[in-house]
Amino acid sequence: MRDSQLTGAGYRSGMVDLDANGLLEQLLAKSPSQRIHELERLICHTLASALRIETSEIQSDESLVGLGLNSLIGMNLRSKLEKALRTELPELGLSGCPTVEGLARVAAESIKEPTRRIDSSGEVTSSRRRDGKRRRSRSGVVALGGAHGPQTPLFCLHPVGGDLRCYDKLSRHLKTRPVFGLRSRGLDAYSEPHSSIDSMISDYADEIEKAYGRDPVCLLGWSTGGIFARELAIRLKESGRQIEALVMVDTPMPSVFEQVDLSNNFKFLSDLVTFTNYFAGNSMQIDPSVLRGLNDEQAVQRVLELGMANGVLPSHATTEFLERLIAVCKKHVEILQRYSPAKTSLQSILIRPEDSTVLSKASGQSLPPDLGWGDFGKTDLHHVPGHHFTMMTSRNAAQLAERVEQIIG
Repeated sequence: MRDSQLTGAGYRSGMVDLDANGLLEQLLAKSPSQRIHELERLICHTLASALRIETSEIQSDESLVGLGLNSLIGMNLRSKLEKALRTELPELGLSGCPTVEGLARVAAESIKEPTRRIDSSGEVTSSRRRDGKRRRSRSGVVALGGAHGPQTPLFCLHPVGGDLRCYDKLSRHLKTRPVFGLRSRGLDAYSEPHSSIDSMISDYADEIEKAYGRDPVCLLGWSTGGIFARELAIRLKESGRQIEALVMVDTPMPSVFEQVDLSNNFKFLSDLVTFTNYFAGNSMQIDPSVLRGLNDEQAVQRVLELGMANGVLPSHATTEFLERLIAVCKKHVEILQRYSPAKTSLQSILIRPEDSTVLSKASGQSLPPDLGWGDFGKTDLHHVPGHHFTMMTSRNAAQLAERVEQIIG
């Protein structure tokens, strides 16, 4: 891009926003270089609003990770672009070190060679490849933090909500190795949540190999993400890959979900908001009784309004996005309700917070120090400051990162 920075004034000079009608037609009337230039301005404006910064703070050729780009904001941006351009953006350049320029180029190229189309109602219509087979959307590898050190890369597995924001602070304090997350299926409009842990783990194993070949890896999962990380580590080891470390951060057994009632939408929404609060720096609460008397659509709309007003949800979140988030969470809980961990010779590193009461209260169960994992394989137990949530946030994240580096370094 010719301009070193994308300015608000530049954006206001006649360019429409992503929600405007006819954007695709306007872009198709421009030359390829003009399309990229206009898309850079659009993306910059949208990200500046979502990140709550000035457009002048975003340079087109610098990584957006350091400015706070996370999986939720990235997915929301992708969703808005896909609807505006009426095409699918499978990766959108969000893996690696995303830049405004890189995102704009991916979006511009998709206009020439669309894969899936969205009709005027916003519904997806799938295209087929030349060989007649349907295209398959996959969860992608997402770069977390800003470290690109020489040590073995660390792949982080999402907890039941599918969100990777829980690793924001931790990943920024890990300085000796690249840190990646695996994007959950179902959070975008072009994929469905995994229906089983087997299909999930198979996809994630393929994604890691596609992104990083057959080299050794480290795996980490916070909360229920540790269950997925453990299962993935077992699968990768069975395929012959070297697992340098498996780190489970205050990971409960899947049995904690035995009594979860997935049919109680109001309680589920309330718990989801409470869970999200810890990673939004917020104390928003929703009493389930506030939602009673509302139908499902009204309840989701109410939670969306409160979530955006309190900074718990991205400023451009939509009811469709929140509904997908809920659907993903429910499907993952359903998967874990059917799942029983296998015994393995692979050693697990279990990191627990000094205050272990939060997880016990949340699960309503009395939990042993090793949370029961010792019955399924050798488990090396460590402790760090905080409780189930705060161990991942604020200054505790720095101490957690230091402990992780000591253990796997």
